[in-house]
Amino acid sequence: MSLDIEKLRADTPGTQAVIHFNNAGCSLPVKETIDIITEYLQLEATLGGYEVKNKYENIINDFYSEAAELINAGKDEIAIVSNASDGVNKILHSIQWKAGDVLLTTEVEYGNCYLNYLKLKEEKGIIVKIVPSDHDGNILLKKMEEMISSKVKLIAVTHIPTNSGLIMPAEKIGNIAKKHNILFLLDACQSVGHIPVDVKKIQCDFLSTTSRKYLRGPRGMGFIYARKEILEKLKPSTLDMVTAHWKDADNYALDCNIKIFEQWEKSYALLLGFSKALSYLNNLGVENTWKRIQYLSTYLRSQLEQTGGIEVTDIGKEQCGIVTFSVAGIDSEKLVNALLKHGINLSTSLRFSTVLDMDKRGLTGVCRASIHYFNTKEEIDILIEKVEQFFEFVMSKK
Repeated sequence: MSLDIEKLRADTPGTQAVIHFNNAGCSLPVKETIDIITEYLQLEATLGGYEVKNKYENIINDFYSEAAELINAGKDEIAIVSNASDGVNKILHSIQWKAGDVLLTTEVEYGNCYLNYLKLKEEKGIIVKIVPSDHDGNILLKKMEEMISSKVKLIAVTHIPTNSGLIMPAEKIGNIAKKHNILFLLDACQSVGHIPVDVKKIQCDFLSTTSRKYLRGPRGMGFIYARKEILEKLKPSTLDMVTAHWKDADNYALDCNIKIFEQWEKSYALLLGFSKALSYLNNLGVENTWKRIQYLSTYLRSQLEQTGGIEVTDIGKEQCGIVTFSVAGIDSEKLVNALLKHGINLSTSLRFSTVLDMDKRGLTGVCRASIHYFNTKEEIDILIEKVEQFFEFVMSKK
């Protein structure tokens, strides 16, 4: 299926106002998402929140089918959460840890994930071990296998790091986890909606992702995947009447299903918007959108590499639509702010978000341009032109 770029851009009102290369931060939503959120909130205001929810029950339940279709899961393996970090935290704290248990992770972990590994270390006495990568950022899978022992309880990996363009070899890591019967958690915050993700091929036990990035949904939504065969082994860190039944003054019964990760209260307007975004992507086909992202990000990298004063800072054998770079003599935040004045949205990726990787590479911050399928080569050319102009201006003042 070939993508109709003009239609995709017409479906995305924001493309008429800005050049948006901050899709790894928060992407531009499609009109269908905006319309259903607005419609639902207006009905809540006039008819009442509970009453409107009942009218939309069937459409609300479609969310689970859309999310499951996207990652090749069962709809009874999908739970709604508020964002990817919330999902990771709920998963981590549902596992029954013992002092001395080992969590294996990588050098490119995101801050919100790693902070909770450290919290488990502090509270439960677990041991956090980091699997090293080579000089080019490729994880050393043979070393991971060597680090496996009977104490390893979980392998936790960020699929696509926030700061480097890298795609982790999730399927190969999944093979190692499966071989040794170890739980495998994939932080797919930047990958679901960006690249094809198939939980059966990856063989992960858990996955967490967010709505606002490459899925192009609203802020404040995300979902968890948990393999149904392991749900009975988990114990949620908090309880809610959607996760448990209150029996009497001294007893409750826990439901051993995916709902242990959900809460009764949620924004149904946002959930409907998220569902529309998922449906839109499923109709396009993520294999098709990924080809478009690959084409554009390859073009952007080549243009940056040919531009004086610019260093592309991406790592890894396999790279994605996140393109990171630095400009000689220019602070990354100053460049991003300068581009914003020209209607070009980029972002920075700073040390605090990926401390291990940034420290290893001696970086304090980089510029991040994250491509989506609705972007164009013409927009990339404008970006390159404006970066060159700003570089020349700064150099002329020195």
